[in-house]
Amino acid sequence: MTLRRRLVLAGISGLVITGLACLGVALLQRQYVLGQLDARVTSLVGDTKALLAVANKADGGNAAAATLLSEAYVGVLRADGRLRTVVAPTDDPQLSPRLLGNERGAGPVPRTTTAGRFDRVRVEVVPLDAGRALVVAVSMEPVEQSTGRLWVGLGLAWVLVAISAVLVGYWVDRHGLRPIAQLTDAAVGVTASGGRQAVQVEVADPATEAGRLGQAFNTMVATTADGQEQLRRFVADAGHELRTPLTTLQGYSALYAAGGLADEAAVADAMRRINAEATRMNRIVADLLDLAQLGDRSALSLQRVDVGLMVNELAADLRVREPDRDVRVEVGGAGAVIADSDRLRQAVTALIENAVKYSDPGTPISLVAQGGARVRISVTDSGRGIPAADLDRVFDRFYRTSVAGPRGSGLGLAIVAAIIAAHGGSYGVDSVLGHGSTFWVEVPSSNS
Repeated sequence: MTLRRRLVLAGISGLVITGLACLGVALLQRQYVLGQLDARVTSLVGDTKALLAVANKADGGNAAAATLLSEAYVGVLRADGRLRTVVAPTDDPQLSPRLLGNERGAGPVPRTTTAGRFDRVRVEVVPLDAGRALVVAVSMEPVEQSTGRLWVGLGLAWVLVAISAVLVGYWVDRHGLRPIAQLTDAAVGVTASGGRQAVQVEVADPATEAGRLGQAFNTMVATTADGQEQLRRFVADAGHELRTPLTTLQGYSALYAAGGLADEAAVADAMRRINAEATRMNRIVADLLDLAQLGDRSALSLQRVDVGLMVNELAADLRVREPDRDVRVEVGGAGAVIADSDRLRQAVTALIENAVKYSDPGTPISLVAQGGARVRISVTDSGRGIPAADLDRVFDRFYRTSVAGPRGSGLGLAIVAAIIAAHGGSYGVDSVLGHGSTFWVEVPSSNS
């Protein structure tokens, strides 16, 4: 049984129990008021002679006696069955109870009336002498009125309770049960898709427990889907890029097994090619693992990094490796950033290596660092440039431009993009074919 059905049954049960309690209270109150009324009737017939005397005085105009019997009917039932009224209530002088003949000795009993304003009375008949009987009646109107008011009050109270229960049930369903049901459906969908789809649920009120649960679910699903996507991309990329070197290795091993390597020179050349392909495979796997690790921001070791100092150090390293190249540096007011120093160096170094790879020896390379809310680091070369059609894809994994150039793993710029994205920064390239390229990255400064 679902939680919603349980709550509905609990609400209905609560309303039924409340209704029964109201009914019990009303019945008990009616019995209590009737008991008081019957006690009043019984007290009047306790002394029949005195009662008749008072009634006769009241009938004769005695004000004190009339006051004592202002609410009561007193009559004498003759032996022939005729009822003679001695005194009637002051507010209903025409009152006359309807007798059925079985009232003697039965105590106070309810009866209707044959005349008068009141419809029901409590009657008690007490025997007198010579076959006569004393009849005393008191109107039940106060009982009916008080009981009616109680019924109305309890009925309104029950209706208010029912409305409150419905409103509370709607509120609980909307802010508690319905989001949980949506979470359940979403979880089933995620399970059915094998975690490949980043199913998200709508979070109406993040301040509620259900809202926080929805936010946690969305974060969990997004993280899981991202991990699944990274895994699929890793497998696809690895399979795509490792296929060629593996085919080369398999070809040379098959050639050797078939005796196709006739002399030592051929074997040496084959071993050289095999070693080169194995080295390339190792570089590709290392880069793929690097990309997979960069998908987790928590893996970064953040600290304050002086961008100007870092760029000057990287420029010095480049001058050592490329003594014939003109390395220009501009770092005025670059400031500092909060970043993983090793990863940021890795990204800028990759841009520098890319500039060296795709430009002629001896041509200048410029390194510029500019400060502000976001610190920009750019690397400019005077190489062959990039076609405009390729600019939007140069940071994609394994993408190579249509311009021929040195063959790499195809992951260098993708690693740069992953590092900068992990730091919450941005990256891009500006290039004119035949006139060089400027690759740039931006990272929030430590003051932003």
